[in-house]
Amino acid sequence: MKLKKRETAAIKVRETFPHLLCPVCGEQLTEQSLSMICVNSHRFDFAKNGSLHLLTKPIKTKYTKELFEARHTLMNKAGFFKPVMNEVMSHLSSRHSGVILDAGCGEGTHLAQLIEGLNDFTGIGIDLAKDGIQTAARYYDEPIWMTADLAKTPVESGSVDIVLNILSPANYREFTRLLKEDGEVVKVVPGSDYLKELRKQYVGDQYKNDETVSAFYEHFNVEKKIPVYVTQVLDQKAISALVDMTPLSWHAAPEKTASFKALSQTEMTLDIEILIGRKK
Repeated sequence: MKLKKRETAAIKVRETFPHLLCPVCGEQLTEQSLSMICVNSHRFDFAKNGSLHLLTKPIKTKYTKELFEARHTLMNKAGFFKPVMNEVMSHLSSRHSGVILDAGCGEGTHLAQLIEGLNDFTGIGIDLAKDGIQTAARYYDEPIWMTADLAKTPVESGSVDIVLNILSPANYREFTRLLKEDGEVVKVVPGSDYLKELRKQYVGDQYKNDETVSAFYEHFNVEKKIPVYVTQVLDQKAISALVDMTPLSWHAAPEKTASFKALSQTEMTLDIEILIGRKK
């Protein structure tokens, strides 16, 4: 008899990552009867889709179900970010096993691709947006998915081999706490030409990543930088998904969005820098 998603997720946490903490009191959580429970009887049930909700109060974000579905279309079906993930996978392939925590995992495609391509890795996907985690759990069974606060990650110190942080805000103090002594942070930042064709439509300027990169260097010893620069041709479906998922379009005039979505195809630049850092 095939196990349900929540049963599979509970077993996975119990057997591969028994390092979750209670977001209320900070005590260790243990799996009991499809729930995570601490010594103070705070209880968090696995959802039907296998995900865990470890927030102590509801938090609203601008990141909606529709946005994450659009992102899934662009990242999974169109494979827009595959050149970047291939480089990350190549770097991590020297490790034979470990725990990858994706801090700000969104709808989960990036982490799921890594776990599928690497042997014997456990994937932990965490995001503040519940809709992102719900989308991830719907499409991908292998990683452990959790809605949680990344500023106070409910995970034991020194329990993670790789912290993955892709185009997402970072809490470097937390990343350092989570990492094992030989662990690495893989930080993916946009370059100045990232989505330049779309930026020209909406804001008309180049992106500057100087502050983001400088902050990373302040907190970690940077062992490697991997540039990725690819121009891809997107069809109309991928164009529409890109517009629907990017914050660039949130405050744009409707006619700008409509005209860009009407394109049958367009070139789009993927300009990325992958930073590999270790604890100082």
